[in-house]
Amino acid sequence: LGIIARFCERVQGSRMRRSNFYWLFVLSVFCGTTGCVERRFVVQTNVPGAQVFVNNQPVGPSPADLHWDYTGVYEFRAVAPGYEPLAERVKIRPKWYEYAGIDLFFEVLYPFHIEDVRRINLEMQPSQLVRTDELLNRADDLREQGRNLPPPKYPDEPPRAKPASPTPRR
Repeated sequence: LGIIARFCERVQGSRMRRSNFYWLFVLSVFCGTTGCVERRFVVQTNVPGAQVFVNNQPVGPSPADLHWDYTGVYEFRAVAPGYEPLAERVKIRPKWYEYAGIDLFFEVLYPFHIEDVRRINLEMQPSQLVRTDELLNRADDLREQGRNLPPPKYPDEPPRAKPASPTPRR
């Protein structure tokens, strides 16, 4: 602060001006050192390199690291060759410092860094081979169900009449 005081002495003008400059400098230093909360997911699977999606957006291969801003429900999906695709909906609850009111203090004014890491583990299962005869039987069953559907509640719209062609003027 001695350097700041010497610099303030050099500033031309009244004592009030120097005092205002000093407080402006202190305020800017304080604002520059305010805290922040860093939030991120680390999504791990039992299959290394499985492609990970969060809310249908590709994130990358497992283990995937992703920043997030808001609490709520997220859908995590993992896909890998030879494994059944896996999708899980996970509710991310706010931590104590993220509730309304005190979150302003920790997001803006708290002078230290907070790191909020949520680890999501997805256990993928090897894919099961389907026997051809079972697949064909299921296809026949679905075809039969389609034939026995009731008529539609609303009939198809009648075709629209084509607009009349313009008559040539004489």
